[in-house]
Amino acid sequence: MNEIHKHAVHYLRERHFWRFLLWAAVAIGVSAAAVYFELPDWIYWAATGILILSFVAGGLIRPSVYYRVTRYELKEEVLIVRTGFFRISTKMIPIRRIQGAVLSTGPVSRRYNLANLTVKTASTVFLLPPLKMKEAQTLKLEIIDMVKGEHTDV
Repeated sequence: MNEIHKHAVHYLRERHFWRFLLWAAVAIGVSAAAVYFELPDWIYWAATGILILSFVAGGLIRPSVYYRVTRYELKEEVLIVRTGFFRISTKMIPIRRIQGAVLSTGPVSRRYNLANLTVKTASTVFLLPPLKMKEAQTLKLEIIDMVKGEHTDV
């Protein structure tokens, strides 16, 4: 199975950092409200503890683990993505069920030359892990070519 690119770790960390700033603003707002309404001190400590836990788990540990455990592979009849550390999840999408593939990037992903590939079926939307831009474009074209070549009775 194919590994995701090592820049995905930096991408996930930076993406988490921006979410962290948003939640820090919320925690500051909650703390300010607690001061204004003279609520107990444990509210400040709870907000601070949640922020620290979020930063360590989501910003430092999770991206490294995600990089080590996430794999994908495009076979002749199926697209396979395996993720998970404690609970390993293997998702297989039959090529004949795929109805479209969408490539998307954002400012953070473009900074690391990464793209997000989304595969759509009739019942679900499936997001692949962040891939290098060139690799994601190639994978999208391969999926589209395989879907075009698929002949079904449906």
